[in-house]
Amino acid sequence: MKIFLKTPVYLLFIFSLLLSKTESTSSNIHDTWRSKDDSKYRVWFQNWSSYTRLFLTINEDTISVQPNKYAAVNRKKPYLFPKPYKKVLKRQLIGNIEWNDKPLWNDGHVNTFKYIVDRSNPKSSLPIVFEGLSVKENGVLRLELVSGPDLKYHMELIPTSVE
Repeated sequence: MKIFLKTPVYLLFIFSLLLSKTESTSSNIHDTWRSKDDSKYRVWFQNWSSYTRLFLTINEDTISVQPNKYAAVNRKKPYLFPKPYKKVLKRQLIGNIEWNDKPLWNDGHVNTFKYIVDRSNPKSSLPIVFEGLSVKENGVLRLELVSGPDLKYHMELIPTSVE
């Protein structure tokens, strides 16, 4: 008798979870994105209860690092021999998004926002304020960030994983 009474409660709970999932997916967007044609940009939307945080990683350049010519070499331990390698120089920007209107992620709808960067690596003069624009078309997210005449990022992004 107890199992019979608990079953409708479980069904109601599962039904409410499914309903909340369908509501959230219609208004939300994928959390993580990457550049469409290369690996230059990675974008992570962190949706908190009252605000959206944006984590942006930009691969700016690649340099070749040569070993020091005075590095110690031990013939009995070849794994200690320094080898040349390539290092990717990255820039990370982290900040909050202030949407001008509630964002809609229908195809072709333009969302505008202000992106206020409060953390960066390497360090820079903070805060940095960007005017932003985002449009989703055919599964591709176009994201544009502009802060003055010198600092502009134009990105075409695809989701990193399929939900």
